[in-house]
This record gives sequence, structure tokens and C-alpha cells, in this order.
Amino acid sequence: MNKYLLLPIILFTAALSAQDLFNTQNPDVIFNELKATVYSKDSTANAFYIYEDGYSRFQSSGDYNLLTDYKAKIKILNKEGFPHASVQIKLFKGNNGEEELHDLKATTYYLENGKQQVRHLDPALIYTEENPEYHIVKFTFPSVQPGAVLVYSYQKESPYYFNFETWWFQESIPKIYSRYLADIPGNYRYHIKKIGEQPLDVENNEIKRDCFSIEGIPGQADCSRSEYVMKNIPAFKEEEYLTSKFNFISRIEYELEEILYPDGRVKKFTKSWKDVDRELKNDNDLGKQLRKTKWVREVLPESLSSKANNLEKAREIFEFVKSNYKWNGEYNIYRNVSIKELLEDKTGNVSAINILLHNLYVEEGFNVLPLLSSTRQNGMPTKLYPVLSEFNYLMVQLDIDGKTFLLDATEKNIDFGVIPFRTLNKYGRLLDFENGSSWVDIEPEVYSTITIQDSIKLNSNGTTTGNSIHNFSGYHALAVRNKLDEIQPEEIFQSLTNANSHTRSLVAVPEKIEDKVKITFNLHNSSQKINDLIYMNPFSFKFFKENPFKLKERTYPIDFGYKDVYTYNISLVIPETHEFVEFPENRRISLPEKGGSLQFLTQKVNDHSAIIHCRVSFPQSVYSAGFYPYFQKFFSELLNIQEHSIILVREKV
Repeated sequence: MNKYLLLPIILFTAALSAQDLFNTQNPDVIFNELKATVYSKDSTANAFYIYEDGYSRFQSSGDYNLLTDYKAKIKILNKEGFPHASVQIKLFKGNNGEEELHDLKATTYYLENGKQQVRHLDPALIYTEENPEYHIVKFTFPSVQPGAVLVYSYQKESPYYFNFETWWFQESIPKIYSRYLADIPGNYRYHIKKIGEQPLDVENNEIKRDCFSIEGIPGQADCSRSEYVMKNIPAFKEEEYLTSKFNFISRIEYELEEILYPDGRVKKFTKSWKDVDRELKNDNDLGKQLRKTKWVREVLPESLSSKANNLEKAREIFEFVKSNYKWNGEYNIYRNVSIKELLEDKTGNVSAINILLHNLYVEEGFNVLPLLSSTRQNGMPTKLYPVLSEFNYLMVQLDIDGKTFLLDATEKNIDFGVIPFRTLNKYGRLLDFENGSSWVDIEPEVYSTITIQDSIKLNSNGTTTGNSIHNFSGYHALAVRNKLDEIQPEEIFQSLTNANSHTRSLVAVPEKIEDKVKITFNLHNSSQKINDLIYMNPFSFKFFKENPFKLKERTYPIDFGYKDVYTYNISLVIPETHEFVEFPENRRISLPEKGGSLQFLTQKVNDHSAIIHCRVSFPQSVYSAGFYPYFQKFFSELLNIQEHSIILVREKV
């Protein structure tokens, strides 16, 4: 049974952080840590790591398993930080055995009437959840309350030496100090990769003598010892226009390259792309399915198959697959890929549908190759060496008439030559089993656009009437088509526009025109009228609902996925009994290095009409983190223009 223990408070004068508040040298809890109520480097933090330490090495006898010791000390600042008092530890299981957890200890420290109290975790409250690939050990610290400090430690033992521990320096809460130590026997060679923008404060590499021995082999082997330390690590906070956070969270990763045995043998684990191409060519779920073109010989209608091979026929084959076979929502590259089942069931995963498209093109004599890629949420595959687990998607590249098209037939609303937004992830691996695979860029060249054209009439009572035509192209059109399939007509105005508060629309008429979408709205707006003056905001809509860039600092790129242009043209007519008094100031704003522009112009045409023009252009799909403060100001200015621009109109005297 757990008991509360009253312990003396020991004030450490050494081992304090630069702030003289936190002990970052070990997991011992000091009084200042219990008294702390905020984290000065991040006022929004609900919890943070004071100290974290890991040490991985191989057993020098017995099973030679991989051992990792882990220790952490976490400060809980408020109730919103309580989720960080619940811990999950994954233990991999496979054909060669299971990872095991040893010596798990967890303790809560807190103040009660100014005195330190300690509560230890009851082992009976540790439980394990099972799934096909992992055991997940779970527990929650006892007596968690605002101000508490949580300390826990354990040892993980793994028979999987290829699965060397990834060390996560950065997480969803800040860390004052995080250290990782790794001892690797000299005959084990790993690719070691640092990911993320946070710099290392300490990086030491040295030889540790006589650290490892193998039973039956005389003498001891040396180890390579690596030490990595980061200090004052900010929380990784997700924001819009981010691909996968795992592309950018700071960490150290290991990939086993080879093992050198005492008898001179070498066992390689990291392969070349030439090796991987050969394996994929013979893979049952990929290579062999790509060669099963005879199964598709009778699939196309004769009226289509008999046509000459040109771009029009290629488009029709794409439309045929898209219209007749439904995506089941699964990706699957290396398992459960069957063209035969797809032809029978008319439904299948991404790989099956796009391999069918590939095979139809091959059978018809087109120049086509499969393309391995990774979705935005899955993360970017490394180019340093092949890691097939980092790919989760398959598309098709078609070359015809001197042009190259990337194709994906899984979505009914997608156009020929356009791939789903989820696949816009910089690059992929083009599989050519005859000439060798190669990297290709995945980035749309054509701009996606939103164009709004308003024709409005101001009435003498301050109301405005008219219509607004919204034209969408590219990925904006695709998003609107998909949304129109999900909503009712009466929901269009609310769901597909960022209307200003004074804007009302009773009717919305959508039209799908080839690769574009057009929606017409009838407008019934209001303006503020004070005596004989009307204060009118000409913008019925905003390009963006709010400024998406709200962080104090962003360390990862701004990734729109595609280049875009937003254009808003307004034709305004006022009553003959009124006159223009004042127009908003014209504005031109540019991002550095020609990275984008904002143009806002108003022009009086005659005594009773005016035109207003606003255009925003982003000529790049991805911007480095250095652009972030400029984007914050840029979007703030844009919203200010579209929300607060006023044209002043009054009755003639």
C-alpha cells in the first residue's frame, strides 16, 4: 500500500540551471522546483521537462541484447498539464522475441502546507495493452496536482539491435535539459542522422576501450561512444501549412548499416537502390502485380482500346479507371495488393488502383512507370539510403507528346495530371526496373487560383445588393468539389466562404466547368449609416478567415503544397443622390526575395461608380522558416484590408 512520506528538504547549491531554479544534472528534486509556478522561456507551457537522460549500449555477455536506461523529471504547472502525467512505453514484439521493461519506477513530489510530500507509483497500477506489433506499458503518476514534479525511470531490453533507440529531444512540451549517451561496439556500423532545426549544445564522440566482449572470442572490443545534449529546447507546436511534424522534430535516429563478424564476414542491412530495385521487381505485392498486364487485356472497351495512342486516349483511360474502380481508403504498397481482386470487387487500395492504371497504359503501349512516394502526413523519405518503410504511396508517371504527367486515379473529383493534395510531399522514387530507379520532384507548376468578382449596388438606406461570382481552379477547385459532395445546398455559403460580418447570401449556385468550379452568390449586405454618411466596407468576403500564423517563433517551413493567386475585383455603384467622400489608401506589400505580393487599389470611375482590386500572390509552394515573421505581418495586413477598409459615401447637399 502506498504511503505518504515526509522528507527533509535538501537544498542543492550545485547542479542548478542557469536560472538558479532547476537541477538539470540529475533526477533529484529540489525545493525550488516544487515552488516554481511558471516556465520563463515559454509562458504558454502547461508542463515541461526539467531533466531527461538516456543511455543505450549492448550487453557485454549473455544474449547481447540492446539495453536503454531512461530517466526523466517533469514539472506540472497547471491542470492542463495533467495529460503529461500519463505515460506510455512501447515494447516491440516480433519473430525474434519481445522487448522487455525492467525496474520501472515513478514518483510524484509535491508541496503540502509548505512541506515536500512523496508518493510512489503502486506497481499494481501499471498495466499492459496489447496490439499485433507492440506491448504498450501504461501508467499514471499518483497524486498529480499543479506544481508537482514527476520523476520516473526504467530499463528497456531489446533483442533487436537493428532497432537502436531513437532519441527525441523535442516534444510537445519544452525541455530544459536532454542528454543521450550511446555506446556502439566497433563492429556495428550505423547511419546516424540528426533531424530537426534545434542545435546540439554538446556533441562528443570518443573511443571507449574494452567495452564489449563476445563469448568464445578472446579479448574485448572497443566501442564508439557518442554523447548528445540539447538545452532549453522549445516545445514543438503544430500550426497550419505543415506537412508531417516528424520531418522537423529534433531527434537522433539510427539505421543499422552492417555488422563485421570476428571471422571476417560482413552482414549488410542498409542496401543500395540497385539492391532494392531488384527486390521490388520480384515482390509479390508490387513488382509481380506491375507485370500482370495480361489480366487487363479485356478491361477497356473496344471503342477506347482501338483509338490511336495520344493524349486524348490517355485521358480517357484515366477517366475509365477513376469512374469504374473505387478507393477503399487504404494505401498499402507492400501487402494486400491484388489486381485480380480489384477487377472482381471494383474496389481496392491506392496501390491496386494505380497499378491497374499503370498496367492498362503498358498494355496499350504508353510510356509509363510507377512512382513510390510518401504522403504529407507520413513524412519525407530520406535520400541518404533506401528505407522502404518511409514510403506509403504509389502513383504513376506517364510520358506522352514530350510532356510528363503524374497520375492518381483514386479520387473521383481529380483531374488528369493533378494528384491529391495529400501526395504533395516534395519528391518520390521513380521505379524503372530496367534502367534503375531515380528521384523525381513532386511539385505542381501551375498556380491554383481563387478569383472573386463582385457587382454591388449601394442603396440610400445603407444596404447593398448584387452578386458575387467565385471561380476556383487547381487545388482550390478540387477542395471545393470534394466539399460540395459532402454538404447540402443551403450550407454552401457558410462552408465555402469566409464572409465578413456584414455579408448575407440567400442563394448559392455552383457550377462545375471542366477543371474549374464556379459559384454565384446573391448578396444582401449592410453598412453603417450615421446621419447622411454611409461607412461601407466593399469586401463581402475574405481570402482567409484569420491569420494562420500565431506562434512566437516557427522553426519549420511554411508548406502550402502548391503556388497560388487570390484575386478580388469589385464593381461598386452608388445612388445618384450620393457622392464619394473618401477611399481607403492604396497598398502594395511584398515578401522578401520576391516571395509574394499584396496589392490593394481603389479607383473612382465616375461620380457614381468605383472599382476595387485586391490581389495576393504566392509564387512558391514552400517557404523557409526565415519568412515566418514576414508572413505574420503580411497576413495581418491582408486581413486588416479586407475587414476594415471603408469607403465613405454621403448624400449630396
